Amino acid sequence: MVISLCCGKGGTGKTTSTCNIGAALAEHGKRVLLIDNDQQGSLTLSLGYEPSALPSTLANLMFQAIDMPELLNETIERNIQQASDNLHLIPANKKLAGILSRLVSMQNTRSMFPNDNDGIAPEKVLSTIVERLKTRYDYILIDCSPHLDLQMINALTASDRVIIPTQAHFLDTAGLNDTIEIIHKVQQSLNPSLKQVDILLTMFMPRTILNQISRQNIQERYGEQMHVFEQPIDYSIKVAEHPAIGVSLLEYAPQNTAAISYRAVAEEVMQHG
Repeated sequence: MVISLCCGKGGTGKTTSTCNIGAALAEHGKRVLLIDNDQQGSLTLSLGYEPSALPSTLANLMFQAIDMPELLNETIERNIQQASDNLHLIPANKKLAGILSRLVSMQNTRSMFPNDNDGIAPEKVLSTIVERLKTRYDYILIDCSPHLDLQMINALTASDRVIIPTQAHFLDTAGLNDTIEIIHKVQQSLNPSLKQVDILLTMFMPRTILNQISRQNIQERYGEQMHVFEQPIDYSIKVAEHPAIGVSLLEYAPQNTAAISYRAVAEEVMQHG
């Protein structure tokens, strides 16, 4: 199963959730691949790699998928890093910004010459890579940037499922509609196989009235049309600390309440798959 974690707003816990849901699935013996689809390389950093020091990243694979797809199978292996026995990573760095420029250029060319069908569609470059990896992994998780752009559309087009992390605050939940709208457009025009949409509440403080009201509002507004995870991710300072160590929260503080929350979310991912 291929799952994108995306939200058109920064600071909602996309990268943290990608890392720790993946780590929790790996604890269950699942083979998991994480794909860093953000030029900031935050997921790459969170797993102990220095993005600028990596010679091969997602950008290399995407350029190759566009220009030399016949060689993709030969080079895909050296772009995969091992975070643990069952947890692997395709890292990212600032080179990914060049990919976005290339995708926009490809899209502009197609709009000017709609009858020219040569080459890969700009929305399906990441799908070309993911299709070659599906049989090797039980789960592929894609961490997206907070921008509603062609890079996110590539991730959604390659996915079977999408998780939208959001804080239980008014301004965060109010931004859900933009993300859901672009997901619906991808479902309608590019990827009808994207069947399941989930909402994950992050940085949750259960004792606050604000968080409880926001949780209730999300359940009432979206609960009938999509899956809202039963277990929000508890707020904890350990969540902010573990990327500096270069390991998942589950390894850094295995008994922390947020780590326990991520294990519960992984259980729901497997049950609702």
